[in-house]
Amino acid sequence: MTPGGAYPGYTYHLPAARPFVSLADYDVAGVGSAAFQRLKGQVDTAVAVTAGLAAGATYDDLVNALNRSNYGYSALDSVVMYHLTLDPAYLQQALRMVRLYVAAENQRIAANQNPMIAGDSYLEVGHYLEQLALTYDYGYALLTPEERTAWAAFAEQTLTNVWNPSTARWGSRSAPWSGWSIDDPGNNYHFSFLKATQQWALASQNSAWFTFLQTRKFGPLVTYYQALPGGGSREGTGYGTAHKNLFENHRAWKASTGEDLSALTPHTRDSIDYWLHATVPTREYYAPIGDQARSSIPLMFDYQRHLMQEAMRLSFGTAQAARAAWWLNHVGVSDGGSGFVYGRMRYNYNFRYDLMAGGQAEQAPTALLHDAAGVGVIFARSDWTTTASWLAMVAGPYDQSHAHQEQGGFTFFKGGWLAVTNNIWSRSGINQGVDLHNVIRFIASGATVPQNVAVSSRTYSDTAGVVQIDADLSPAYSRRSSQVSSWRRSLTYRRALHQVQVRDTFTVAAGVQAVWQLQVPVAPVVQSDGTIVAGALRILPVTPAAPAIVTRAMTSVSSEFSAGYRIELTSPGATEFVVTLQAAP
Repeated sequence: MTPGGAYPGYTYHLPAARPFVSLADYDVAGVGSAAFQRLKGQVDTAVAVTAGLAAGATYDDLVNALNRSNYGYSALDSVVMYHLTLDPAYLQQALRMVRLYVAAENQRIAANQNPMIAGDSYLEVGHYLEQLALTYDYGYALLTPEERTAWAAFAEQTLTNVWNPSTARWGSRSAPWSGWSIDDPGNNYHFSFLKATQQWALASQNSAWFTFLQTRKFGPLVTYYQALPGGGSREGTGYGTAHKNLFENHRAWKASTGEDLSALTPHTRDSIDYWLHATVPTREYYAPIGDQARSSIPLMFDYQRHLMQEAMRLSFGTAQAARAAWWLNHVGVSDGGSGFVYGRMRYNYNFRYDLMAGGQAEQAPTALLHDAAGVGVIFARSDWTTTASWLAMVAGPYDQSHAHQEQGGFTFFKGGWLAVTNNIWSRSGINQGVDLHNVIRFIASGATVPQNVAVSSRTYSDTAGVVQIDADLSPAYSRRSSQVSSWRRSLTYRRALHQVQVRDTFTVAAGVQAVWQLQVPVAPVVQSDGTIVAGALRILPVTPAAPAIVTRAMTSVSSEFSAGYRIELTSPGATEFVVTLQAAP
């Protein structure tokens, strides 16, 4: 397969006997590895907990008991351990867990309730059906004919409901739902829908689902990701981390069918470099772009490690995979305190992914700039040391619900955050408004003029240590062009000086006020010479030379914020702002 063009189709040569779903990718680390021992320890505990349940225990009883020692436990871990050891105790654990699950779901359906799998617009359908499908496949000989029929009926109805929302039903009851993202390959829900369909297609060998995927879903999927040069997600970095699930789908499908969907576009490989460059120089944070719902502060977590592991496995042997191996060896995940865990997952429900690590030689990155044009983000840094300065700017497509009104926004870092969205100090991490980003805020009749869905444009150059980014952000106000008819922003980043100069020119209607704003983590202090110092950042207003300056503590703005400050520069009648940001040496 080669990148480019439409989905070419594929002829499957599937195994003649079960198991049909391959788990060979989990063989990499080996049964003598520390990764194997970590997973085995938690699965052994799950086996003991499950065996200790009373005969009449329910699925909720089992989940509650498992959560006390193995939060978020998946029967997939038991199936993987059975695959690695052939110990029947592991398969029996998975069988009992899924039997109780199917019984619980059918009880809900019989009571005219939606089953758990339908919750939150079927968001967790992949999580639940993957466990059912793998257990069905590996434990098929131990299921009664009645159980096989019941499990298959539940899976088939679930998938029928997912892809046909207006005619969805449970039992004899109509149960339509919104159909959110069933046709949006860029949305994190879509990855769950695909996982459920792919895994059940494999486990059941139902040719109708193979045909459905090939004729209805793989084509749009390939087309969408061909349009994202540079990798990344238009949902940002928080929800964009869900590409771990997209890449896991690609890997699992390739292992079982030989069809490598990731090879049809450069997106997977490009995303390795995206995340390399989205990682700040000190290596504990990533660029906070879009909603940050899991944690408003973008600390590295198992999920970023999982994404990189999946992308590395799919890209094995390439230059990008070598850089991914470097990242996996040198970037830690938060241990929940002040330290970091290196070389492995922190949480038990992610242990199995460490079994895929190994075998890929590492190569440190050298490129100092990465252009993720498809998602509208550009990253630049002074070098690859932990004391480097680092810059990220957003300018491009804005079309996802988890993206923010931050077209033209930027983040500046050296040794710590210098200028960064105050969303990272919020309680929810999902504050999308213009007022929390490093942009110009336009105010009409006392209200902020919001940005709209659109595609901004930008060009850049990188010459002799100077990065120049020129963006036309006018499209972000195309629906309100009577108020804001144009806005252009240029960033000039001088690596050796660790300096960024921001130049804005704009045209607004009479009565519309432009507020140049900068979000900073520490209290800014206005100096006698008109400069502003915020920790290790010095802010020099150049044009206008003497703007009005207001600073606000975000805790005084709303109880939503635990920290952060906003600097506002204004000048009546101004059509241009030029401001220099200088990081301390």
